This record gives sequence, structure tokens and C-alpha cells, in this order.
Amino acid sequence: MADLFSHSLFFPMLSVLLIAGLLLLWVKALRLRRSLEEARRACDRWAPAGETGAPGAAIARRIEQVGERLERLEQQRKEQEAVFVSMVEGVMALDEEERVININHAAARLFGVPRDKARNRHLQELARNADLQQLVTAARSGDQPVEGDITLFSGEDRHLQVHASRLRDAGGRGIGVLVVLNDVTRLRRLENLRRDFVANVSHELKTPITSIKGFIETLQDGALKSEEDARRFLEIMARQADRLNAIIEDLLHLSRVEEEAAQQDIELKEQPLHEPLQAALHCCHHKAETRQISIELKCEPGLCARINAPLLEQAVVNLLDNAIKYSAPSSPVEVEVVREEGGIAIRVRDRGCGIAVKHLPRLFERFYRVDKARSRQMGGTGLGLAIVKHIAQAHGGSVTVESTPGQGSVFGLHLPG
Repeated sequence: MADLFSHSLFFPMLSVLLIAGLLLLWVKALRLRRSLEEARRACDRWAPAGETGAPGAAIARRIEQVGERLERLEQQRKEQEAVFVSMVEGVMALDEEERVININHAAARLFGVPRDKARNRHLQELARNADLQQLVTAARSGDQPVEGDITLFSGEDRHLQVHASRLRDAGGRGIGVLVVLNDVTRLRRLENLRRDFVANVSHELKTPITSIKGFIETLQDGALKSEEDARRFLEIMARQADRLNAIIEDLLHLSRVEEEAAQQDIELKEQPLHEPLQAALHCCHHKAETRQISIELKCEPGLCARINAPLLEQAVVNLLDNAIKYSAPSSPVEVEVVREEGGIAIRVRDRGCGIAVKHLPRLFERFYRVDKARSRQMGGTGLGLAIVKHIAQAHGGSVTVESTPGQGSVFGLHLPG
């Protein structure tokens, strides 16, 4: 957030100076052109056809000097225009009637119009937004800059931080309003994700803690006298403690993967895929055997990719764990590795209950569950698929899911080739 505030101060000031510089250069260039034309007319009066004299020569030199200065100003104007056009922040200058004097590409993209077609159009033609209109009106009627947040509703909602200030010429006369637009959509999304994550973590941790605390109080109130009740309560507390430990372990693992991926500390080596996949199957063998589920691996022994073997094994274990949990007893689970355009795909296929289409886009979010009660009953933390996604991204890859209710699901982990 500190970066956002510093940007909101720095870039509007830079934009004001840039716009003012462009206007000054334009005014100077216009004056020089007028002087040049007057000098040429005067030269024509002083020097008849075929004749040159001292006054004519002096005027000719003056014309040449003015021309050179005009070229320098034009070059400076082009340089400043290039900077203005290339700015990441959206910037536009409006006249007193709120028509666009100048606008850069970033601002034009935010409004969804080509830059050349935005000029000379009224602000309301670009965006019918009451909040933006109020900010511009406030800036035009006051001496102090104004700031505010607006949302542009056009297909995908864009959250913008707006800085508007009075635009003045070299003489200090107000000639319009300068508007700087910072797209903070991604920042707002990250804030929402952080807020949801904190709320979800708090809820997930509170549930087992509350349960453990409740049974402790029950035991303290006399349940210890009944050996059968005490043993049953202690078993429930042990399961809740295991669940609490699993959530914490997954949170730490997810945090570690994200941090190492951000710092590019994850070491990738070109090596065969068969070994870490076979290790993942071995890790899940006991759980699959208890439900009479068979796991089949289809992978060419010599098939290689740039991987981190322990992380890839963890990702496949998570996918297999889900497949085993949600498959009917005695049904098969397949792990298949295939070459695809641009890389390799590891697909985990089950014949389970399947997932409704509406849930598919959010499956890899942290703590997202299709059936919360069933997931908790089976010991899920809600973080397994999020870990798979981040491991795939750490490999430069991605994850996919295809599912049909009642028929099963296919989870894909795609690695670059």
C-alpha cells in the first residue's frame, strides 16, 4: 500500500510537469513560427527580386536562427510526447469544457477507445461515470488537487485511483484539468484475497480448537470418571489435533513453495519422471489398499522433464489423495504421462462422484471445498489443490481439471517441455 501512495504522489506531479512542458513548447513553437513568417515577409519587402543587402542578410540570418531554434523546440516536444505516450499511468488533459486536449495510450485503453479518436471528445463520451465527473468538477473549481477511487464498469470491472488537478499555462491562467489514472485492480484483488485468506484460516483453525477445548471442559466436568466416555472423547480430540496439525503443515508448505518460487530458489533438473511418480504411488498405496482402489501408472521410463522431484511427488500425492477420497470402493485410479504441444502433461483420472461445472473455476483456491462437511469428515484441509497449483507454477507450468458429475474427474499438471 505504501508503494501505491508514493505512486499517487509522484506520477501526478510528473504528469503535471510533463503536460505543462508540452503546452509551453507548443506555445513557444507557435510564437516562433509567427516570428519566422513575419521575418520572411519583411525580407521579401527589403530585398527586391535578385538583390541582397545588409538589412536583407541580417534578416536572413535571423530567419535561420529562428528556424534552428524551432527545430530544437520541435525535437524537445517530440521527446516529451514520447515519454507522455509511453507512461504506464493513464494521463489525460481536459480543457475548460471538459473536452480532451491530449491523452496517452494507457488512459485510452482504460476507456476502451483508440487514442486518436479520444481527442476533442467530451469526458462523458469516454466514460459515463458520476464519480469521475465529480472529481474533475472539483479540480476545475478549486485550487487544490483532489483524489478518489472509481470503478469503470465495462466488461471487466477496473478499479482506478484518480488524481485530478488544475491545469495552468505559463502565465498561471487555468486552462483545464489534468487527470491521472492509476489502475489498482490487481491490488484490490490481492487485498480481497488476503482478507478472504485470513478469514478462512481463522475459521479452519477455530473449528478444531473449539472442539478440543469443548471436550477438555467436558472431561474436567466429570467425564473422566467414565472410562468409556473419556476414551471416546480423547480419540475425538486426537483426530481434531491431527487435523489442526495438517492445516498448519499445509499452510507452512504452501508458504514455503510460494516464497521459494518468488525468489527463484527452487532447483529444477532434467530428469526422468517415472521415479518421483512411482514414489507418489507408493506413498498412497496403503490408503488406496484400504478402500480396495487400484492405482495404475502409465509413463515411459525414459520420459524426462525439468523438475524438482520432491515437489512434483508432493503435487501428485495430493492429486492421488483426492482421487482416492472421492472414488467409490474398488474403482480404479490412473496416472498417465503424455507428451503434448509445448510440454508434458501428468493426468490423474478417477471414476468418482465428479464435480459440478460451477465449482471447477474455483477448485484450486485456498480452502475452497465443493462439499465442506464431507471434505472435513475425510480429513481434508482445503489446501491440497492450492499447493498443486503453486508447485505447477514453480515449474513454469499450470493445472487443469475436467469433470463430469457421476463419472469422475481428470486433474492435469502441465509442465513445459
